[in-house]
Amino acid sequence: MEENYLISLIVFFLFSFVLYKKDGKKPGYTANNLRPSVKDRASNVSGVARYIQNQQQDLSQSKLTGVSKYLESKEEQETEKLVVVSGVAKYLATKKDAPVSGVSKYMARQSIQAKKIAKENVSGVEKYLNNRN
Repeated sequence: MEENYLISLIVFFLFSFVLYKKDGKKPGYTANNLRPSVKDRASNVSGVARYIQNQQQDLSQSKLTGVSKYLESKEEQETEKLVVVSGVAKYLATKKDAPVSGVSKYMARQSIQAKKIAKENVSGVEKYLNNRN
């Protein structure tokens, strides 16, 4: 049991050594003396100046944010002045002759019936006055 434990520790240390082994090379530096390469020293530009130049290049090349895209699209829409037609307006344009609803039919029948009842319930005096004119 102790042999398995020791073997597993040795295997663990070997794998960790292999996985985390470092090369000692850094970008922009030579492997011998870890000083900046000739390419970096020839420009005579400090690290801060290079950083600022890179930031300015990044800003000019960066993608637009969501807000700026939205504002640009709004400006384009205002310049084009498109007329936006809603779905309801499109529907009403196709339905020029609106069908008669059940409620309007019912109300028309009720008014006709009211007129008929008014004519049937005429008294004799009303009939006399209507015939006289």
